[in-house]
Amino acid sequence: MINIESLTKSSINLIEKYVPGESNFNTNKKFIKLSSNESPFNIPHKVCAKIKTLIMNSNIYPDGDSKILKKSLSKTFNLNSNQIICGNGSDDILSIIAQAFSKESCEVICSEFGFIYYPIIARTSGCKVIFAKAEKLGISCKNILNKINKKTKIIFIANPNNPTGTIIFRDELIDFLNKVPKNVITVLDGAYSEFITDCRYTDGTDLVNKYPNLIVTRTFSKIFALAGLRLGWGYSNSKIIELLEKIRGPFNVNSIAQEIGSLVLQEKKFFVKSVKHNEKWRKILPDKINDMGLESYETFANFILIRVDPNKFSKLKIIDSLKKKNILVRDLSNYKLDNYFRVSIGSTSDLNKFLRELKRTLKV
Repeated sequence: MINIESLTKSSINLIEKYVPGESNFNTNKKFIKLSSNESPFNIPHKVCAKIKTLIMNSNIYPDGDSKILKKSLSKTFNLNSNQIICGNGSDDILSIIAQAFSKESCEVICSEFGFIYYPIIARTSGCKVIFAKAEKLGISCKNILNKINKKTKIIFIANPNNPTGTIIFRDELIDFLNKVPKNVITVLDGAYSEFITDCRYTDGTDLVNKYPNLIVTRTFSKIFALAGLRLGWGYSNSKIIELLEKIRGPFNVNSIAQEIGSLVLQEKKFFVKSVKHNEKWRKILPDKINDMGLESYETFANFILIRVDPNKFSKLKIIDSLKKKNILVRDLSNYKLDNYFRVSIGSTSDLNKFLRELKRTLKV
């Protein structure tokens, strides 16, 4: 019998498989899914209308350079199209970055309570993962800086942070970037950046030309409601993008994703509706949850972090009870947040049902 583990990098044996938010794919029951931070809205019908035509042409390879999509992104966000790379979800871009800039035995810094995919791609590349301690559940720039040494190659930061919903504002981010050595790549994952209306925030795209070691990643999975099509993009200086383009998979973005992504960027009313809905509920939801005896926190994303006091309630019983009512939320034990769960900002009707059932569960 072959010892498969002996054939791999030792760092790969440290990887825990990524477990997504629970879904209802294997059942006929209709669930309210508040476990994966997806959009509560379907994309506009006129965008959907293009899909049939695109499917009929699926015998043809897609544009390997995603030119139309890059042009649309450039126009929408006022960016240089030559500084954009497109991917099969932003996780594709993150993996390409790890491949390009990490080496075996080097170190990659992630935040405690940060997105758990970062350690996976770091270890896949043979790196040692260094965790910087969080402060009040948020990313600590100071603690990250203290972890940098000669072996450090990449820093991964989600801003806003998943799963805690915390944020690093522009001034703190700039101060941090000024202190990061130029030979260390900083990856700023802005998966939830479109939800933010606070003028103190920057998604980082305006800082790329000032900081040659900065890469920004984004996704269509959240506010643009295209999670099922797997579409993401990255932005950096032209030299970094040229390097990433060399090693990305050929035809890594399918034709449907490219076209639908380009079209949904033009749907301004859809975008504004999504932002307003999220703004409303990110302010309402924590107060309503806190009133029930749980502890919820301010968020800058499209989800709410909830702490369960184990002396008052059982988190597992709450999650199980909600599931029996066909409501799925995200247990955060695999993030080492043992007393926490996360609920996505879904539709108004779904959230109202969630609140009703949560209240009933806590009274039992």
